[in-house]
Amino acid sequence: MKIISIPTALKHLKKINDEIRYTDCFKENQFTSGLIAFRPTPHGDRKQINHDDKDVVCHVIKGSGRLRVKDKKIPLRPGVVCHIPKGTPHDFTAGKNGELVLFYSLIKTN
Repeated sequence: MKIISIPTALKHLKKINDEIRYTDCFKENQFTSGLIAFRPTPHGDRKQINHDDKDVVCHVIKGSGRLRVKDKKIPLRPGVVCHIPKGTPHDFTAGKNGELVLFYSLIKTN
């Protein structure tokens, strides 16, 4: 068993680039969970990612922004939970007024 404090975990986010920081909280063979934060940027990275062997489940913890799945844009705010099936191109962007913070799980599927 492992228990995390979200405020503490947020202090340990690692920088991927100027827009994105993250930390893994739980890591097992079939899944990884953690926190990922997106900062507002004037020209967010338009590149979409996909996970060929993992479903993604995200819970918006803080801030607002949007999820783009293919060409559909979905608004995000605290309390929203989203499921992205494996192999689905997607990306996240923070709103203009602050950071978007998600608790995510990557779940290996067959």
